[in-house]
Amino acid sequence: MISLNQADEYFLNHLQCEKWSTFNEQVKENALHTAENLIKGHFTLRENAEGTTAYFHAVCEQALHLLTFSKERFQLQNEGIHDYRIDDIHIQMNNAIFSPIVIGFLKPIIKKNIGKIV
Repeated sequence: MISLNQADEYFLNHLQCEKWSTFNEQVKENALHTAENLIKGHFTLRENAEGTTAYFHAVCEQALHLLTFSKERFQLQNEGIHDYRIDDIHIQMNNAIFSPIVIGFLKPIIKKNIGKIV
């Protein structure tokens, strides 16, 4: 697991440093743990991927994303709502549980499934 000290060091010179620092240690640790569980649960990673810089960056960025992601939007998506209208305004939401930044970090370490050889 990525330690809180490692994550705090990562965010020292990060653009979102101020946001990360507003959360207490327990909340940050929970976010890191949840981020790792989500990544491991949703993606098949290459062997030894967890020791890479890309994995470390992905976990840190995902933890921040979870802490700053719109809770209302997440709740609506969990309930199966992906678009809605209010008068003339139409809002469409993509499933954004994973930050696009995280996906970028994970691309090189995700195991690709090509298909079956017959």
